[in-house]
Amino acid sequence: MTATPTDARPGVPEPLEDEASYGTRVEEAFIEERGTPFFLLPKDWQLIKGWREAGVPSDTVIRAVRTAFERKRARGDASKISSLSYCGNAVEVAWEMERRGLVGAHVARPAEEKGESTPFDGGPRLRELAEALREAEASIPAGTDTDAAAGALRAAREAVEELDPSTGLEELEDELGKAEKALVKKLEKALDEPERESLARRVEEEAGDVSTLTKETQRRIHSAIRRRAVRKAFGLTPLTLLGG
Repeated sequence: MTATPTDARPGVPEPLEDEASYGTRVEEAFIEERGTPFFLLPKDWQLIKGWREAGVPSDTVIRAVRTAFERKRARGDASKISSLSYCGNAVEVAWEMERRGLVGAHVARPAEEKGESTPFDGGPRLRELAEALREAEASIPAGTDTDAAAGALRAAREAVEELDPSTGLEELEDELGKAEKALVKKLEKALDEPERESLARRVEEEAGDVSTLTKETQRRIHSAIRRRAVRKAFGLTPLTLLGG
């Protein structure tokens, strides 16, 4: 039997937990929240393995799993969740918040404390992101196909402006993530050959030796570093509601 999960200090690195212990703790938390016996699917175990290898603490995953179920219950959704992947976005958001030191920033509002429903409004942050993209169009760096870069930035800005601010945190984060992924891909293509080669070298250097990790984990690590490097090259803030 595994020990009862305890809260780790948010954002504080911890040694890589034993794979069996890590997986069991996450599995038990998922089954507990689901409320019925359940065997995780192979893809669920791959997801758990990826989180562990990426350095996400098991306590963070467990908190995120519980948060995902709490939000589902708050919506009055009684359907059963059939895969841990349902909690994937919640884990990513929780880990990003911890790494940026934003845990605790979302304190309960008086209405929430009384059990009242307070509609989520991402409008202010979405407007900030759209304005940041507009400003980036006016300051495209050298070594870039200006027209291609401007078109990519304009398309991303329009995508952000079309989002419904009241959709909800998880849904908006998902859409913003897609927009950023598409934007980074286009901006990287807009770089000239020397700049792309320089970018590739920086990514490899920052990633370090990841040869012992799975191919998928290596891909995710390189992808995250590349996105950050491209954003930095163009002076872009991350497309997220959680701040820059």
